Amino acid sequence: MEEGRVLAVSSRRRPNQAQDRGSVAVEFALLLPLLMMFLFGIIQYGYGLFQLQAITSAVSEATQKATTGITNCTVFKDTVESLAEGNGLNAEDLTHVTVQWLTETGSATSAPDPLGLVKVTVTFAPFKIGIPFVPFPDTITRSQTGTVQNIISLNLPGCDVAL
Repeated sequence: MEEGRVLAVSSRRRPNQAQDRGSVAVEFALLLPLLMMFLFGIIQYGYGLFQLQAITSAVSEATQKATTGITNCTVFKDTVESLAEGNGLNAEDLTHVTVQWLTETGSATSAPDPLGLVKVTVTFAPFKIGIPFVPFPDTITRSQTGTVQNIISLNLPGCDVAL
């Protein structure tokens, strides 16, 4: 009699298994878009963090160059573009470069102060994959301030260059 019970139990399971055959494929089809959005969201933010680090590094190097004085804003703009390219960014994505001279207390001045500061600000349009529902900024702006060093001429203007 025990054998009969085993057969009855196994025969009951077979029809249920046939009904559940496509459920795994349906569940996978429902979850696949969410998994892809999650995967590409991770890729977008990873590349975004790379771009953020790269533009921060380029601004840091540009600030070091600006601390010795800028005699030509166009040449400085080209320098910032080459620094961005050297850090792995597309120079065409730079949208604005500003150089501002500050006094040692941090207030703006029209010419460099031998004891003052220089502030370089760069605006950058990052590459976006365009994943829906994954927020990402349209522009990234980074600034850095450095101490003025070894400026020969104190008649240097600040720069405000739209790229």
